[in-house]
Amino acid sequence: MTPIDLLRGKRTSLYVRLSRASDDRNLSRQGMVDDLRALCAARGFVEVALHVDDGRSGAVRDRPEFRAWLADAIEGRADVLVAWHVDRLSREGLNVAAIILDVIEGKDPTTGREVRPPVRLIGYDDRLDSADAEGFRLNFVIKAEQARAELARMKSRSRARVQRMRKDKRSTGGLTPYGYQRAPRGPMELEHDPVSAPIIQDVVRRVIGGESIASVARDLNARGVLSPRDHAALRDTGEPRKNKETREPLPPQRWTDETLRRMLTNPVLLGWLTDDRKVVRDNDGAPVLRGEALISKEDWGALQGVITGAKRPKHRSAPDAMLSGEVFCPECGEVLHFHWSVKPTQEYRYYRCSGRTRRENGCKAGAPRAERVERLTEDALLGVVGDLDVMRKVYVPGDDIAAQLADVAERMRELREDRQAGLYRGEQGTAEFREMYSNLERLRDELTAKPSRSEGWEYVSTGQTYRDVWESSDTAGRRTLIRDSGIRLEAIKATGDVSPGLFERPGEYAVCCTLAGDGVRLWMYLPPNLSERVTGKDTAAIRFVQRPLPPLQGQPAFPDKAVAI
Repeated sequence: MTPIDLLRGKRTSLYVRLSRASDDRNLSRQGMVDDLRALCAARGFVEVALHVDDGRSGAVRDRPEFRAWLADAIEGRADVLVAWHVDRLSREGLNVAAIILDVIEGKDPTTGREVRPPVRLIGYDDRLDSADAEGFRLNFVIKAEQARAELARMKSRSRARVQRMRKDKRSTGGLTPYGYQRAPRGPMELEHDPVSAPIIQDVVRRVIGGESIASVARDLNARGVLSPRDHAALRDTGEPRKNKETREPLPPQRWTDETLRRMLTNPVLLGWLTDDRKVVRDNDGAPVLRGEALISKEDWGALQGVITGAKRPKHRSAPDAMLSGEVFCPECGEVLHFHWSVKPTQEYRYYRCSGRTRRENGCKAGAPRAERVERLTEDALLGVVGDLDVMRKVYVPGDDIAAQLADVAERMRELREDRQAGLYRGEQGTAEFREMYSNLERLRDELTAKPSRSEGWEYVSTGQTYRDVWESSDTAGRRTLIRDSGIRLEAIKATGDVSPGLFERPGEYAVCCTLAGDGVRLWMYLPPNLSERVTGKDTAAIRFVQRPLPPLQGQPAFPDKAVAI
């Protein structure tokens, strides 16, 4: 742009906004840009900037290009601001209209004083022009409020549409759920997708079996399994996903633990119709079915229990060290890492506090020899719980009554949320809400009067004692036994300045015993399910019991059965 160009015409900044959803005019980006440039050419304006907010809602005030467009005027880069239509500027009415008026009138938004030369604002489609003085202000404010009112009407229509579709048992939109494909007998009917259904079913089995969601996501990426969006594009069009404007192929999306977690917690796996992850129900409160369930209700309950339960701790892989990742420092609580070194005449294996070596927390705990810690652990474990059965935690589904009660409670909660969101307004809506809610209350009372068993987790015997498993396992198997038992081990090199190391863990561990020998001190904390079986007492009443033992001299630490420690 030459200086002659600037002298001949006003410097003009253009602004275009496209909504996420096309409206009845179905405006295109290039069409609006061409219209604005034609206006500039007709009036002798010089375009200095073009700002486009693509896919941005007018209800959002902090749009990047909208703010940059206003900044062109505030910072003196433009003399004229041109927009395609005032209702494209904002859907907030007077709130944002006041901000725009301050900009074009050159006023400070705080004091209201003029601090810079005014600029001109022109709307192409509605023919608004700030050069029309008072007539412009009145029309501009009216247009802004009309845009706000239209947004409110759009939201109201959307809520009514969702409510009608729920009544008619129809989908409220969105992608076809992963694992399904649309059935030929109707747009609402779903059937299992022969490609993606086995994949999601295998993922469910693996997560229930103990694998982390993150590790499963990494495995899917490593095997080149298409993400839900990439799979849907290839299935529905026969081609990979493409950029909507350039039509160039897009790079494949990666599986993430967040994506997988959303899929695994969505009741669509049961074949139920959902709207914004909420189950859509019929007039009787029952879930609306779209197709055959991908997994059983028992697997669904077990899956949710695994996902919402306590996260399993991460353990450092050390196949040659029995306690790698399973023993902690009593001084600072950090994990002890296994280390070994070979000297000309001897090999040294020991556990060293990671707080000192990696976190640099100043911990001064000495590193105990690995073979000594492992020997003490074996003596303590077999002496205290060796004759007890190893218990396995399993998910036990509730009976039909418990499942129905849980379902009724969920329906009532969703109805209350819908009422608060304004979906049951007016006399007719209130009557519908009361009828459905009273029916659910009556059903709840009927079910409550019947005996039932709730779903949950229980411990069942594996038929083997801790001694049996220990003696038949290799190093990795013994490490797994300690981990799965819930026992916490702490160890330190025994020196004259060792702190007691015994501290309470309410609700986590109920009994603790200590052993000392060969220059090592070991603490073994038992979780409540083991503590009660060892002591025969109510774990809620047990306090921590310390039982110092003499140094080991080739004799077992627990020569007699440990019935009270």
